[in-house]
Amino acid sequence: MQIFLDNIVFTIQKAGGVSVYWYELLQGICNAGLSVSFLNAGLNPANIFERQLNYQQHPCIRESWIPPRYLRYLPLQRTLPHSAVFHAGYLRVSPQKNVLNILTIHDFAHERRIATPFPRGLANIKQKAYGIKRADGIICISDSTKRELLHFFPDTDPAKLRVVYHGIADTFHPFDKAESSAPLLPADIRNPYILYVGGRDNYKNFRTAIETIMLLPPKYTLVIAGGGAWHKTERQLLEEKLPGRYFIVENVKPADLNTLYNYAWCLLYPSCYEGFGFPPGEAMKAGCPVVTTNCTSMPEVVGNAGLLAGEITAKSFADQILQLENNQFRQETVSAGIAQASLFTWEKSVRETISFYKDCWNNKFVS
Repeated sequence: MQIFLDNIVFTIQKAGGVSVYWYELLQGICNAGLSVSFLNAGLNPANIFERQLNYQQHPCIRESWIPPRYLRYLPLQRTLPHSAVFHAGYLRVSPQKNVLNILTIHDFAHERRIATPFPRGLANIKQKAYGIKRADGIICISDSTKRELLHFFPDTDPAKLRVVYHGIADTFHPFDKAESSAPLLPADIRNPYILYVGGRDNYKNFRTAIETIMLLPPKYTLVIAGGGAWHKTERQLLEEKLPGRYFIVENVKPADLNTLYNYAWCLLYPSCYEGFGFPPGEAMKAGCPVVTTNCTSMPEVVGNAGLLAGEITAKSFADQILQLENNQFRQETVSAGIAQASLFTWEKSVRETISFYKDCWNNKFVS
């Protein structure tokens, strides 16, 4: 079974959840002793995950001289050997009938019209529809994503779908803050703080996070980590609503993010839509309580360990956060979160992905 992995996903983003997924999957598959070749390797030296890969151990193929910004929307342009496995980091499939196409579907934000606007959104929808039709096996990263796939593409054979959850990296872990060697927070961050991690797009409900802090006692501050470049209007909103009660960490490395999780009062994750959602899992693994929504994949990720708001309102989130002032309840929440996060490992994710490859391959070429 020859496996060809398409790394063009690393040209789409410098970091982000899809890059994390593809990086971890590559590492695990390469360590499994399988025959692996890379397509489109090393095209974006700015991607922080691709920079960590050792491409010298496997054949690397430049698929085409078409610029990656266009190639990402096209079916595979290179002919692969008969019965090869082709798995792309982001939505692409091979038009060959004699290869096995594996597709990973992360979410349907474009179909819901809550992500990139026209024309890129339309291109994504068309590409996804083509891939779902051509794929021999489809990996869904949550039951929520699987349900949505069958909603938007009801003619899809459920037998070719498999839910394979992401893992949570071991980078995230609790540490004893009393130890002299424990990492320290930046001097400007003061406790207790509510941590907000990631994008600030409309469906992430960043404004609601700000409004939540406004309802809390003045001792609580807001720390915002990652999420890309800031718009002037976002900074103006913070200064208008939370003067002196916020701190921005623009470029945060995983180890530094682990430190932020460890010291945080809780993670506030008010997103109304996620295919999986890394921050809640990372926070729980680091011993940080999670306050989030009861939407899409969030109940799958946090289980009974998270505080799920019944409504996406500032008051609902604030009420959940204030429950953590009961120390016994807080400790029980932390312990439950660590146990819940332990269910999500990259070893398990890689193992189930390889098993899916083999099942689909046998179904197509042996049965």
